[in-house]
Amino acid sequence: MEKRSGHSLGRQLTRMNLMLAITTALLAFAGTMFLTLRMEFQAIDTNLTNSALILSQLPQVRRVLTGETDADWLIGYLDETISAVDGIDLILVADTEATLRYIPDKARIGTTYGTSAWQDTLAGESYVMGADDLETAERCAFVPVRGEDGAVVGFVAVGIYTRSLWVLFWHTVLQFLLVAAAAGLLGILLSRRMAGRIKESLMGYEPDDFRQLFRRQEVVLESLEEGIVAIDRSGKVIYMNEAAGKLFGLDRQESAVGRPIAELDRTSTLSRLLKTGRAEHNVSINSLPGGRVLSDRLPIRQDGKVVGAVAIYRDRTEMTRLAENLTGVQHMVEAMRAYTHEFMNKLHVIHGLLQMEKYDMAMDYIMDITHTQQQAVSRVMTCIQDPTAAALLVGKTSRASELGIRLILEPGSSLSADSRFLPSAVLVAILGNLLDNAIDSLNASGCTLREITVTLQERADGLFLCVEDTGPGIPPTVLPHIFEAGFSTKGESRGTGLSLVKDLVETYHGQIRVENEVNVGAVFYVSFGSEGREGGQR
Repeated sequence: MEKRSGHSLGRQLTRMNLMLAITTALLAFAGTMFLTLRMEFQAIDTNLTNSALILSQLPQVRRVLTGETDADWLIGYLDETISAVDGIDLILVADTEATLRYIPDKARIGTTYGTSAWQDTLAGESYVMGADDLETAERCAFVPVRGEDGAVVGFVAVGIYTRSLWVLFWHTVLQFLLVAAAAGLLGILLSRRMAGRIKESLMGYEPDDFRQLFRRQEVVLESLEEGIVAIDRSGKVIYMNEAAGKLFGLDRQESAVGRPIAELDRTSTLSRLLKTGRAEHNVSINSLPGGRVLSDRLPIRQDGKVVGAVAIYRDRTEMTRLAENLTGVQHMVEAMRAYTHEFMNKLHVIHGLLQMEKYDMAMDYIMDITHTQQQAVSRVMTCIQDPTAAALLVGKTSRASELGIRLILEPGSSLSADSRFLPSAVLVAILGNLLDNAIDSLNASGCTLREITVTLQERADGLFLCVEDTGPGIPPTVLPHIFEAGFSTKGESRGTGLSLVKDLVETYHGQIRVENEVNVGAVFYVSFGSEGREGGQR
């Protein structure tokens, strides 16, 4: 699988950090703006009140209000104060009748202040009011002015306009935006660094790619016929596929995860790999409920240290059966067994005749079977010079004879001792499986004529093999599936013979063809070399 060069992990982490930074900034902004503006407004109110108190105590202000002097000097002084002092936009000076003696808008000097917000100052109180009760400002502090006798002769109001409050608000917002941008930039840098470390730990894969790779490998491991078990450094199972679950007698292999391997198999020695760190191969295990198995064990290393172990379990019974089918050994063993069984039956007949003192009959019987057997073996050995194939035919002839089936080697058959088209073991595997299939078919039927004809013809340009029986034939519904692995009409643990024959024929670049007629019989044609190209015409 190719590693993709995209940065989806980095983008996801960057997006996550940005969202986190923005969310944090918004929450902090909402809470801090409330507290900050509240404190700023309190500071503004205090500043306005203090400024108004200072102005109210100026002698020049008192003299202007009592009429002792004119307001020219005061106007110039207060104009300079407004322009020079930050946080003050408006100053009002008025007498007890609310007649304005000073206001930045000179056209209004001498007019009456239009609201009643000032009236509480006549009682000598100082206070701050908001825009709802003011005529000119957003926020304003009122402070009474007292004469030398302590009587209230007027008031001073110091205020701030709405534009100044907005400037304060946006200044605070700008500060928070700068802080949020710095936090976002820092989050991006950290997320890129974290993404690099995570991808390094994932061997350069993106999380989605790694997840898909893991799922594919899990599907592959679950589909294997071999059982696979992995343990961690403490000896606990971290993985077990379905095949291993069956070998351990578990309904669900997931139930084994997290349990010590010694709890599942008390005689298990898999944990010793955690100490030795050495691989072990072809370890025979007989304690599993699923059967006798062979196991290969390998240590799992990380950074040079053993952090676990994995075991591969193979069913030894199934392996042995497949190996025997593949090499033809099983067919040879069965053929020899049948030959021995037939020989023992004839010995019993001879023994019985001797006990009955029928010596002449015993002698005639011996000579008769000797001659018959010699003729059968001689005919096979004359035509079939390959000793293993000849032995197979002799044995299968005896086996068929036990079941009341006549096995005939077609006249004209020939096979050299060392065929260049097929190894001897492969020929035995193909011929043995085809003969077994024919014998089983005839044995299970009630046919009157029970014969199997075998043809073996080797020429300079090819090898031709034919097995014909007079059985019930192959049902049309079954015929398309006869070469499928595991398909059988004879029960479980069958269905490998014809599948193996087809695989061997294809491996050695041959052809196989079936002619079938229900209630008449079936014929299997196998050909190699140029015979493989002409086999379809035979």
